[in-house]
Amino acid sequence: MKRLMAMILCLCMLAGIMAGCTKEPAENKPAENQQNEPANTNVPASSSEPTESNSPTAETEALYGGTLVAISTSGNPGSFNPVWKSDDPATSTNHNIFNKLVTLNYNYEICPDLAESWEISDDGLTYTFHLYENVKWHDGEPFSSEDVKFTIETVLENKGRMAIEWSAIESIDCPDANTVILHLSQPDAALLGFLAWYACQIIPKHIYEGTDWTTNPANQAPIGTGPFKFVEWNQGVSVTLEANEDYFKGRPYVDKLVIQFISDANTAEQALLNGETDYMLSSPPLSDGPALEANADMIVVKPNMPSRYYIGFNFGRELTGNIKVREAISMAINQEEIVQRAFNGYGKAAEGYFTPAFAWAYNDEDVCPAYDPDAANALLDEAGYPIAYNGYRFSLDLVNWQNQGVSDMSAVIKEQLKAVGIEVNIITLEMGAWTPRVKEDFDFDMAITNGFHGPDPHNLYSRIATDASNKILGPYSNEELDNTLKEAVKVSDQTKRGELYKYAQKLMHDDYCIVPLAEYPSFYVYSAKLDGTPLSEEGKAAGLSFNSFALTRFNDPSMINN
Repeated sequence: MKRLMAMILCLCMLAGIMAGCTKEPAENKPAENQQNEPANTNVPASSSEPTESNSPTAETEALYGGTLVAISTSGNPGSFNPVWKSDDPATSTNHNIFNKLVTLNYNYEICPDLAESWEISDDGLTYTFHLYENVKWHDGEPFSSEDVKFTIETVLENKGRMAIEWSAIESIDCPDANTVILHLSQPDAALLGFLAWYACQIIPKHIYEGTDWTTNPANQAPIGTGPFKFVEWNQGVSVTLEANEDYFKGRPYVDKLVIQFISDANTAEQALLNGETDYMLSSPPLSDGPALEANADMIVVKPNMPSRYYIGFNFGRELTGNIKVREAISMAINQEEIVQRAFNGYGKAAEGYFTPAFAWAYNDEDVCPAYDPDAANALLDEAGYPIAYNGYRFSLDLVNWQNQGVSDMSAVIKEQLKAVGIEVNIITLEMGAWTPRVKEDFDFDMAITNGFHGPDPHNLYSRIATDASNKILGPYSNEELDNTLKEAVKVSDQTKRGELYKYAQKLMHDDYCIVPLAEYPSFYVYSAKLDGTPLSEEGKAAGLSFNSFALTRFNDPSMINN
């Protein structure tokens, strides 16, 4: 019977680096069903069984111990309920406390997590996951398929962060404690990726059942199945975790993991250089990129990422609701200048309305207008917004969050729009305040955002559609765009899917709903005294999720007792 290879191929973000994370023994694979088998690549697949990567050898036994300190510059978490709503500052902590059914590594491959294997029926309507045995919650209670069922049903019923992405799930069966079966109402080529990506950790049924999941005490003192247990949250300062001695994939190497919150990237970088911390969870100031790359005490990793920066317009405001204003702003933005000045030449100027990392789904024809401030001025005049005595036509609020790159971009954009008579008021907030203001209250004219645009092109739906969960466009709605995206996710043939996503980008172009700015200049730096990070080849081969420190260890014995 036909395998749904298109579903696998749709997960391949970046050609040439993709390889499957898992490969089950041949005798365990029913021939008629699609398995968690790698797509054809030139990189060998790694086993989902414990290997040297996640089973310590005698040589590494002495490297157990020590406290790993990582820095987050994204602000203070709102809570540690991982599936309730968007909470970027909490994600690094959640990746170490909780597990998902399946997860993504830094090659953007789908890898086993709580599920050690899975099958997808030939019609794409049934997903069967086989769970690891003998998994326990941090309070000692056994984990089971009922926890998976409870988590997914709770997200769907309460409109959690991934409710839209999981909406094709019609019912869930748990034939035994280690098997969970998802029944879909329609084929969904993106579902497996969206079970592996963001806000999809499994939460404990015995803790949350019968409670208000928004106020449950576990939101402040989380209980997971992951490699680290929660110890303490010093709000605004740090979160402290300790090694889970009973972790089903093997005890972590370090005894403690401390995630510090330092909003200023310069201060965070200096703490790393001074040896006060070990790992930066976000980019340092990219003006320091060359010096960091030349520093023998640091490891710099610049992974390709299907992530990008863009401006979103509030369609509920008079000015930004005017298509001529949006088109003029698009013409007034010089993306190449932004990359050079804000990112020190790292990254790439964005052109299209979606990430080019998905080459098969990327529309390279209907792209952002070329930089042309003269044409922008003429269009604003035509729209009825002449330049007033103060030198401006009107004023717009640009709302961003505390991040060095975003601040630098905002300053360049302010200059560029001033050249066409638009005054820009930059409003900078902590991420915890930015999210509700922009995504819930629609209190902005323009907003800058970034983020992962995978693990499938259907991520576009969650950013653009009328009922999108991650939209920064206010009340923007385009029925034809919604229907095009809804149709695309049902299609298994990659070429046909690609044509639908390309057409969706044409509709975005025609509405000038966003201004693409830059393809994300990913730049991570950590101490050379660390091995087994999620960014390392070892970490990727072992299927570590983003910022999971389950295998991270010190290679310098002097650090063990620090």
